[in-house]
Amino acid sequence: MVVPKGNGAAARQLLLSGTTSPFYMPQNVWERIRVLPGVVAASPQLYLETYSGSCCQVEGNFPVVAFDPKTDFTLKPWLSDTGGRPFTPDSIIIGSEAGGKNAIYHLDNRSYEERLNLFHHEFVVSRLLYPSGTGVDNTIFMDINKVRALQQSGHIIGNVPKDSISVVLVKTLPGDEELVRREIERLIPEASAVTGISVRETVEKQLFPLRLLSYSMIGVVLLMAGLQAMTLFSAIVSERKQEIGMFRALGATKGIVYRFLLQEAGMAGLLGGAAGGLATFIILYDNRTLIRKTIHLPLLFPEAGLAILLAAAVSMITVLLCVLAAYLPVRSIVKQEPYLTIREGE
Repeated sequence: MVVPKGNGAAARQLLLSGTTSPFYMPQNVWERIRVLPGVVAASPQLYLETYSGSCCQVEGNFPVVAFDPKTDFTLKPWLSDTGGRPFTPDSIIIGSEAGGKNAIYHLDNRSYEERLNLFHHEFVVSRLLYPSGTGVDNTIFMDINKVRALQQSGHIIGNVPKDSISVVLVKTLPGDEELVRREIERLIPEASAVTGISVRETVEKQLFPLRLLSYSMIGVVLLMAGLQAMTLFSAIVSERKQEIGMFRALGATKGIVYRFLLQEAGMAGLLGGAAGGLATFIILYDNRTLIRKTIHLPLLFPEAGLAILLAAAVSMITVLLCVLAAYLPVRSIVKQEPYLTIREGE
């Protein structure tokens, strides 16, 4: 994040809380940053005055932030996938708290329309942001180009200077954050740059116990599934003792019996894993709206290539689990002499 010189502390607080601060710098700072080596994307934001009143039947004080919809890469991931309306220069996007608890349901209704008067101009609420736990939840976002047009037509928008911005959000390649930060401060002395590395490290540290718990639960589920599969295959092999004994008595080697039974277990695992993965995808996709409204968070599905890769990985894990679960009961049967196996199977 790039801010005017001397506002580094405010920028760090902004990264953590998402609250806005009234500082401004020339727009050409953004134009100079976006062409620097190592900068993947750069998007400006302009902090306007706070709107006090009612937004979507919710009373409060709502900061107004102008962003560039063409270059933005921070708001788009938080946009709800409810119906809403296409974003235009006369549209606004509101945070989850600004919209109220039921706004996410109302936007599904095409006949629902919420309007808001900002800077003596009427805007239509087009989309809602998912909860982020920061000040963004109470913020109203509008098109920065609309702000420029209103200023040129004579509208007074607080104390905001013309052709100014408040911050530039910069996206770099992984590991290049510090290099780009130093380059920005060297070439643009009127600006200060703050990285989100410490914030990311703090979040990852806080999420580590939850991640460890999730992995532990997955391990427990896999262990229980393995034990259940082992019990099931033990019962199946016990029922087929006579068949296995006869197969051995007719000349089949231990290796052939192993291969035959373990192939059956692997095929069962493959079919079961594929069917389970497909059923899970169908259930999640069919109930994605219900899940989204229940947890108030987006349910993101991977791209087609990654989804196929994940499905294949799950199927292979299921195959491996079934083969390992079947190995012990198969081994105990194969070790017996054929006539004993036939007698026990009678």
